[in-house]
Amino acid sequence: MRIAALVATEAVSGPGRQLTALAGALQDAGVACLIVALHRSGRPPSAFARHLAEAGIDHCIVEDRGPLDWRVAAEVGAVLRRWQPSVVQTHSYKATAVAYTLRVLRSPWPWIGFYHGSTHENLKARFYHWVDRLLLRAADQVVVMSREQARAFRRSGSRVRVIDNAVLRRSGTADASARDSLGSCESELPHPLIGVVGRLSPEKGVDVFLDACALLARKGIAFGGVIAGDGPERGRLEARCRRLELESCVRFVGHVSNVEALYTNLDLLVLPSRSEGLPNTLLEALQADVPVVAAAVGAVPDVVGSSPAARLVPPGSPAALAEAIGSALTHGDSPDAAAARAAVVKRFSLERRVEAHLRLYHDLLDERSPRAN
Repeated sequence: MRIAALVATEAVSGPGRQLTALAGALQDAGVACLIVALHRSGRPPSAFARHLAEAGIDHCIVEDRGPLDWRVAAEVGAVLRRWQPSVVQTHSYKATAVAYTLRVLRSPWPWIGFYHGSTHENLKARFYHWVDRLLLRAADQVVVMSREQARAFRRSGSRVRVIDNAVLRRSGTADASARDSLGSCESELPHPLIGVVGRLSPEKGVDVFLDACALLARKGIAFGGVIAGDGPERGRLEARCRRLELESCVRFVGHVSNVEALYTNLDLLVLPSRSEGLPNTLLEALQADVPVVAAAVGAVPDVVGSSPAARLVPPGSPAALAEAIGSALTHGDSPDAAAARAAVVKRFSLERRVEAHLRLYHDLLDERSPRAN
């Protein structure tokens, strides 16, 4: 079996880490994998390409000259014809558009389209994600991260499958910038430390977190807040932080490429998202045995269930979030919560994800074999 994955990313994002780990595990299971990464022409070599090389993943880079560069599809098609995959899978709307173009040109490969969720930072991003969902209807199978996302593809019927992200093993070493930033937080901020990790875009709900922090501060609850991540909303969020007079207890530390040091120092992780698939941050925190307060969106309720692995709150409510954070800080952790976190980590192992992918590939190829004959 030979699996080719198309992806358009230059950063080492959550989906990129998941894909890299999956490709490595599939290779260990005897499945040949090739990652075809689209890279915008003229930009420096991407961090994602370096990440793939360091992980020993077979990959190639195809240059993308802009949104209307239809030559990308021809170049990707040439790569695939030489490599002869059994299945092609796509991650990101640009990769979806390339696979859809190849499908129109009657490419012979079965196509699995992965939908990781959407961002709402501007009209262009919303348009691209709308196009992504539209074009994915042409895929032989669509893979989503949660039952909530599956409902968005209900027109695709049985061709939609939920496959969970996996808890990934991290390197165990924090980068120098992370150590410096977090060391400063440790010495300057009050304790306990609560943190948000993720892209600073509207769907992540960091504004809700800041409003909750303001409510906690008014109640006289001591805490320090760490916001790790970057994105288009950073300037607006920093201004909101100043308006709420939170500079003495909340810090923006920017992008942290290796978050082990952050989880080591956090007393509580907060996921205030308005929408999610299956957030890698949740799985990372549970693996690091960090207590969690999270908005009940996407696959988060599926992951946690009725267990004490995390406290769940309605999305978009600063009051509910502040109450849950205050309760977690006041009452502390418990052996039952720690055991529940360990159980989730075991349930969302990389080995189980590989098994789910192998079933998907075999089912798809078995389905197509009568037509091939």
